[in-house]
Order: sequence, then structure tokens, then C-alpha cells
Amino acid sequence: MLLVIGLLATLGGTALAGDPAGEPAGDGAGDGRAAALAAATELQKKMAEIDEQYRLLMEKVSAVESQRRELERLLAEASDLDSYRGGQDTSGAPAQVGAEQKAEKEAAEARRPELPRVSPDVGGVLTPKGRLVLEPSFQYIYASYNRLSIEGFTILPALLIGVIDIVEADRDTYIGNLTTRYGLTNRLELELRAPWVVREDSTRTREFLTDSIEEEVFTSDASDLGDIEFGIRYQFPRNNPSLPFFTGNLRVKSDTGTDPFELATEASLAGEPDNPRELATGSGFWSVNPSVTFLYPSDPVVFFGNLGYLWTLEDDKGGRGSTGEPGQPIPFGDVDPGDAVRFNVGMGFSLNERSSFSLSYSLDLYDETRIELASAPKIAGSDVTIGKFLIGYSLNLGNGQPFNLAIGIGATDDAPDTDITFRMPFNFLK
Repeated sequence: MLLVIGLLATLGGTALAGDPAGEPAGDGAGDGRAAALAAATELQKKMAEIDEQYRLLMEKVSAVESQRRELERLLAEASDLDSYRGGQDTSGAPAQVGAEQKAEKEAAEARRPELPRVSPDVGGVLTPKGRLVLEPSFQYIYASYNRLSIEGFTILPALLIGVIDIVEADRDTYIGNLTTRYGLTNRLELELRAPWVVREDSTRTREFLTDSIEEEVFTSDASDLGDIEFGIRYQFPRNNPSLPFFTGNLRVKSDTGTDPFELATEASLAGEPDNPRELATGSGFWSVNPSVTFLYPSDPVVFFGNLGYLWTLEDDKGGRGSTGEPGQPIPFGDVDPGDAVRFNVGMGFSLNERSSFSLSYSLDLYDETRIELASAPKIAGSDVTIGKFLIGYSLNLGNGQPFNLAIGIGATDDAPDTDITFRMPFNFLK
């Protein structure tokens, strides 16, 4: 602006010098003044453009300065967080540390929480890809029942003419399992389970209102391979952190154990005192058990549940055309032991970094058994309800191996009184 004022003053002075009387000078002087005015106007325009560019430049400088201060703040926070987490060296790249922490958090949210294994489908974690796990386990089951049989008639409410038969039975079952699991992917694992079953039954009977005053005790046992099982588990993707983890399970049980229908006799089926010397170690049927398990973490508790259906395949146990004479096959025909709906729900608690425990309840509802050639194909009283409370506990040993303990307590008349299971997996091919 000062330059423009100076030019105007110079032009004014030139006009006065050219004509002292104040009269206009010649045409040459007029053209010079016009040119000077045009130059001044152009100069003003250039100065305005420069001022605008300067303003824009200052705004950019201010924005860059704000971004620099924000970056310094973020770097300081990342450095403080890294030092808090373990005192690692933060002189390298704090921004990279922040990215790694974010990745670890996302991985932790996507990881299936670990629970004490209370059943083949509830608890534990999926086997990582390429890893082989061998899990030996031992299970003890105790069951007892009392049966009262009355054969006779009453002539008064308190007077019975006939025989009262009381039967008490104690059943001890020991099962040693070797389970093999292999991770095909981080979401899919295969399982093979081979059990060895040892059974001991002790039955005490006594007939009242007869000449007998002594109890009869009968014992029987068995030791053989049980029913081998095959399993597959798949963890579905969890896209929403607010949803539970869902795992699909499919288990197939074979009939490799001793078939109880092969040990039955006509006398035992008729209720006569003809107890078998050998016990069955299997069910005698193939079965398929699909189920879905859910886990919902809510620190420090993990809620879990399992819903499934047990489909037992019908099988021909023979005996068609049998006359029922001694030595002849027992007439069973096609036998359908009934299917079952299975349900389990509970919660797990983390005590510390090395131990946790869980509380749950399981319920199995079995249909009635049907025997084709029986006088009444639908066996009365064969629809049973097995419910029990489960307590699971897990302890990570010093070498990183988890030791799992599960205790079951019978809650219905049809359930075993109690059972206890020990498990310890060993990892290979890490």
C-alpha cells in the first residue's frame, strides 16, 4: 500500500511539473499517467492475492500444529501404557505397540473362554490347528436301588397272604477312557474316544413271610472294551461381541461293547432268580447325538449350556421263529431303546490365573423302549428321567497341563447316586 501511495504522489508531482499554471500537459504526459494508474491497479490486485495466500498458509500451519500436538499426546499415552504393562522398551515405535495391543484385545474377544470340562461337549477349549491332544481320564459311577415285590392277596388292610421279596443292588462301574483330539483348523476338531469298562454288581435278596431268614447275596462282574465314540466339534464365527459363542457338536457311538441282549436269559426276563454271571459293558446299539453348546462370558462369570438330541438306532436282536425252548434264541425281534432329549445349563467362575470351577445341572429325558416280539411291545416304566448336579474344577499345574475334576450328584431316582471323573490332557504336535 505504501508503494501505491508513492506512485500516486510521483504521478501528481509529474503533472505539476509539466504545467506550472495548472493547465494540462500534452498527450504524452496524459498517456504516462494512465499507464501508471493501470500499473498501480494491477499491483493492488497482486497484493490482495498474496494476502489471501498468506491467510490460507497460516490456517494450514495452524492445522499442522494441532495435529502435531495430538500426535505427541497419543505417543505419550502409548508409551505410558506400554510401561505400565510390563516395562518393555518403548524407545522403538510406540505406535506399533498400540497396534499390537489392539490386535491382542480383538483376539481375546474372539477367543472361546475356557471352562472345567464337565462332559465331552461342555468345557475345555477347541484344539488349535495341527495340534494333537491325548486325554486319559478315569470315571467312577456308583448306583444303588431297592425293589419290593409283593405276590399274594390281602384279606384285611394289614394282613397279607403271600410272599414279600426285597431286592437291594449296589453297582460299581469303573471306566478308563483314552480320548484323542486333533485340530483340523482353529475352529474344527475331531475326536476319538475308547473306553475300558469294569463293572461289579452285588445283589441281596430276602423273602419275608417264608421259612427263609437268611439273605441271599449274588455278585457278578465284567471287564471289557466299551462302546467306542467318534466326535466332531465346530465353533461358529462370532461377528457380534454381544452374542454368545456357539459350538456345534456331533457324536456317534458304536456298539463295540458287550451286548446286554446277548447275556439275557428267559428266566431273568421272567423275573426268576437267574442272575447272569457276566455283565454288559456296552449298550448294544449305535447312536447319534447332535447338540449345540453356547458360552457367554460376563466377567468374571461364564454362562454356558448345551441342548441336544440322542437318537438310538433300532436293531434286530433276533429270536424270530424261536420256540422258547432251552438253548433257543430269546425272541426279541427289532428293539428300539428309545431316544432322548438332553439339556445342560450352568456357570463357570475364574478363581485366579491357575484355577476355576463350575456349577451346572444336566437333564436327560428318555422315551420308552419298544421290543417287537414282547407280549407288550411298549415296555412300561422304561421311560426314565436322569437328572444330576455337576461340579467341575480345573487347576493348571506348574508345567501348564490342566487337571480337570468333575463330580456328579444324582437328582432323580433313575440317575446314579454319584459319579466322579478325572481328566488330564497332554498336548503333542504343537
